[in-house]
Amino acid sequence: MKSLSQFLIPLLLPLLLNSYASSAAEVETTAQETVKNQHGKLVWADLYTGDVEASLKFYHDTFGWTVKEFAKEQAKYHLLYDNGQAVAGVLERDSKRNKTDNALWVGSIDTDNVSSRSALAAKNNATIILAPHDFTLYGKRSVLADPQGGVIALLELDLTNKNHKKISNKWDWAQLFSTNTKQAALFYQDTFGYTLEPINAKKESFFLIQAEMVQASIVKLPDSFEQRDRWVNFIEVNNLSTILSKATSNGATIIYQPENRGLAIIADPNGALLGLTQQESE
Repeated sequence: MKSLSQFLIPLLLPLLLNSYASSAAEVETTAQETVKNQHGKLVWADLYTGDVEASLKFYHDTFGWTVKEFAKEQAKYHLLYDNGQAVAGVLERDSKRNKTDNALWVGSIDTDNVSSRSALAAKNNATIILAPHDFTLYGKRSVLADPQGGVIALLELDLTNKNHKKISNKWDWAQLFSTNTKQAALFYQDTFGYTLEPINAKKESFFLIQAEMVQASIVKLPDSFEQRDRWVNFIEVNNLSTILSKATSNGATIIYQPENRGLAIIADPNGALLGLTQQESE
């Protein structure tokens, strides 16, 4: 996995610094303006895992997240809480589905209209994994795989539901590793209304901009990795070194950790990739 470290150093760090600068310039807004301003931003994530109990134990023991259980159709939907704020969901998945990893974090980006965006995504050759539906806790949601296989969810927050105000704001960044960055960038531009900004002179990596803020990025997947697109979602933590120590003690693998940079990527014991960034001191 060394090539991942070399690949991320020139790309990921500027993106994260850019996102911090953008958030620092925030001003007080109404609830409607706040939701509008975060269109295109990573606001939620769900962990699909072949071993729910093991995953719940890992994230409780490593991050201190507490668990609340909800009945969801025939399966159980588990909510993870960070200091009283809902931070993520956990649900069971078939580990053999699509021949992907045993566990997968699927990030949800805020959008203006889940139904119309999902329909447009399908028209643009995405596969709808979970059709638009009421996500009782926060609004309307769908899950799709983009034309190159990157799995992402759409979340339309319900302004009349006060629960969405209790969502943790620690989801920090999303980065798509793609086999064809230009094709991927055009899909996200045409489907979700992102503005593209090339990161480098070769125009092979891109910022995704919406609501006048850099919300995510697309970078080239190294040839040494299995050639299928995947998103990596980043979350802020209070003490990165402590979390990494606990994570490895609890069976995780550190995939990437540059020295004195305040970020890392881990693979949890079931193989789900998760990005971590050091929370800035107030």
